[in-house]
Amino acid sequence: MTKVKILFGVCTGIFLLNLFLLNLPVQLPVFFSSYLNDLLCIPVVLSICLFIIRWMTKQKELRISLFSAFSLAALYSVYFEIYLPEVTTRYTADVVDMLLYFSGALIFWLVQRTDPTPKPRMEE
Repeated sequence: MTKVKILFGVCTGIFLLNLFLLNLPVQLPVFFSSYLNDLLCIPVVLSICLFIIRWMTKQKELRISLFSAFSLAALYSVYFEIYLPEVTTRYTADVVDMLLYFSGALIFWLVQRTDPTPKPRMEE
């Protein structure tokens, strides 16, 4: 199993556990209630994007560049922290969320970078 798949599984599991805990009538620390999902979001989305790109192109050695990872974090930042707070009261602008999007992108890129490149399989 590759490190990216492990990262995807861990981030998705923690994300789902946090969503479950947020729906319980308990008070969670601010990091868990306000920030954890923002940190986990980008690695999950980038992992899904990588899996889809590799599946569509049949090129298992493809990687997502740091520029592409940061571009996705920038798009999430603009949409969720600048645009949505202007059009709905459900969202609030938060610079910390933006930093967490970029931190998640960097974590994904570093894990992907240390992942061994899959060897091409011979077609039968």
